[in-house]
Amino acid sequence: MRSRFLAVALFASLPLAASFAAEADNPDALKERIIAHARTVTPEDYAYTRTIRTESTEENKKEERVVIDRWDPAKPQDQRWTLVSINGQPPNADQLKNYTKESPKRRTVYYGRVAEYFGKPATSATDAKGRTVFRLASLPKETVVASGSDISANATGELAVETSGGTPFIDEVRFVSNKPTRVKLVVLIERFEAVNRYKMMPNGKPAPVESSSEMNGSMVGKQGTIRTKVTYSDVRAVGK
Repeated sequence: MRSRFLAVALFASLPLAASFAAEADNPDALKERIIAHARTVTPEDYAYTRTIRTESTEENKKEERVVIDRWDPAKPQDQRWTLVSINGQPPNADQLKNYTKESPKRRTVYYGRVAEYFGKPATSATDAKGRTVFRLASLPKETVVASGSDISANATGELAVETSGGTPFIDEVRFVSNKPTRVKLVVLIERFEAVNRYKMMPNGKPAPVESSSEMNGSMVGKQGTIRTKVTYSDVRAVGK
């Protein structure tokens, strides 16, 4: 009985295995499947708590800041973002006012943006882990935002595919800009690199796990580096 069950299970898995193999040999088919899946994921799918750790170094001066906030799409539009704390302390009135003022501009992190990244031509390769990696020599507008400015025109991207589960998805996105870019007149970004990671959730839709970035440049002639790490916790699916 056991051997018969194993044989049936193996037979049932063959179409799925054959599908993955065919997609591995046909990157365009894999890309289209990933795009179609990404388009099913919206900012409304998950609520989460976000911890943002920023380390700024300017010449001999170093500053660290930790901000914790929450995103909950189940709440009314003007209450979806909530500021929890700044450097371990509850926010004061001015901080809450500024946070609320900036809320409409705040970019919600969600997996669905992956579909937008493929708005430019992509090539494919295999990395050291055996994963298919899509490489983007140019990026659509608003893909990479640094210091409040769009630097996508000077950046490239790499999207790594995870296929160990039932649905292939992009689990790691890397953006790099090595071309000096001037923003806001007094800021020169000399190099920027960002990595976003996602994981598949039980409902079949990926959610963000963490993001990190490093920006090197100068402001008013002073050299500096800004490193940021964002982690997402208490991630939960929001019922429709």
